[in-house]
Amino acid sequence: MGSFVSLYTAFSGLQAAQTGLDTTSNNIANASTVGYTRQRVETATRRSYQSLIGQIGQGVKVTDITRGRQELLDNRVRASASSLGQFTSMASLMTSIEAALGEPDSGITVALNNLWSSFDDLSLDPTSGSARAVVLSSLGSITSSVRNVSTAWTTVADNAVRDLAANVEEANLLITEVASLNRSIIEASAQQGSPNGLMDQREVALDKLASLVGATSRIDDDGSARVSLGGLFLVSGVTPSGLTFDAATNSVVHASGAVAQTGGEIGGLQSFVTTEYPTMIADLDAFVTDLATALNTQSAAGFAPTGAPGGDLLSFGAGSPSASLTVAITDGNDLATAATAGPPFPSFDATNVEALAALRTALSGGGGTQSIDDVMRTIIGSIGASTSASISGAESQLALTSAADIARSNAHGVNIDEEMVNLIIYQRSYESAARVMTAIDQNLDTLINRTGIVGR
Repeated sequence: MGSFVSLYTAFSGLQAAQTGLDTTSNNIANASTVGYTRQRVETATRRSYQSLIGQIGQGVKVTDITRGRQELLDNRVRASASSLGQFTSMASLMTSIEAALGEPDSGITVALNNLWSSFDDLSLDPTSGSARAVVLSSLGSITSSVRNVSTAWTTVADNAVRDLAANVEEANLLITEVASLNRSIIEASAQQGSPNGLMDQREVALDKLASLVGATSRIDDDGSARVSLGGLFLVSGVTPSGLTFDAATNSVVHASGAVAQTGGEIGGLQSFVTTEYPTMIADLDAFVTDLATALNTQSAAGFAPTGAPGGDLLSFGAGSPSASLTVAITDGNDLATAATAGPPFPSFDATNVEALAALRTALSGGGGTQSIDDVMRTIIGSIGASTSASISGAESQLALTSAADIARSNAHGVNIDEEMVNLIIYQRSYESAARVMTAIDQNLDTLINRTGIVGR
């Protein structure tokens, strides 16, 4: 019986070595596959049998093919990826907002400076038709600059809303995918061996969910991934709970009806459309209101060359001042340059236009605490600071995310040098087991075919 046991023992070694070779080959083939986790063959000794002289082993058995996965490293990467997604989306949006200003080479501040300069030039010769035409042109430039900025900002916000809706749909697809993979993993786990490929697919989906919406996850005892967002379950076992985007409030709503507190790219987009953009457009509208009020009030205090009282220079709609700002007059002769209406002074009196030019430094904005120019500079400075902070945050978070991802890759990824060593080990094990089988085969051949032939 001993020879037959040895033959089976050698065969078990052959099988284990072959499994090792197959697994190592798979690791090498997937060394560059995104989300792949290196696999290892787990072995154990077979139960010994009782011989006449004692316990004798019966070889080796493969107990499982496991993944070198650490949930702690996954959680660290996903938390960092969520912050990176939020910073990155905000930085991109704020960069677009800042670019729309066109500062300092062009934009509203340049148009403002040209407007004050045109008033100064007209005050030197209030009878000059060309100087009056320049003032009208300057008024047109300031209104078009403001409208262009307002339109550009609104376009950025509208695009952010569209991206929000699209990203929520993408998140729902990932939620459904994770639930489906959970079902497949639970079913496969009931059979022999671990469904490593399915688990790797699920890890990739969980990474994307973390970066996209800030979802967190943990693995339950049955092998399924439980995914949550701010205490709301997105996936529980095999049951998905999706999200919807409410365009009226720019909020993300959970299937339960609760408003979800999002992170990741969706969180950055949501913060922009609900906080940053409304604040910036409100500041721009306030600037427009201050500018138009100051100019119109001073214009109303003067008189045109004809002796007619000055009218409004700028007009705007109440709903969106920055988007609707226009020049209220079309004829330069209607500019109220004089302070009095009596002849012959209205044609040569520049007192009121001098007062219009003096609005450059007058405390006409910010509730009487700033000049018009200072209000605009404050807006630009605030946007610049927010943009810089977003970019700096994104760069810092990228470094942290990269470090976390490298640490995970070192633990989870395939090391080609290590796999080559394993390849040699399994190859030699296979050769040795095969050599044992050859030796036992020769022994059996001698025993069966070459003994007991005396007397034939």
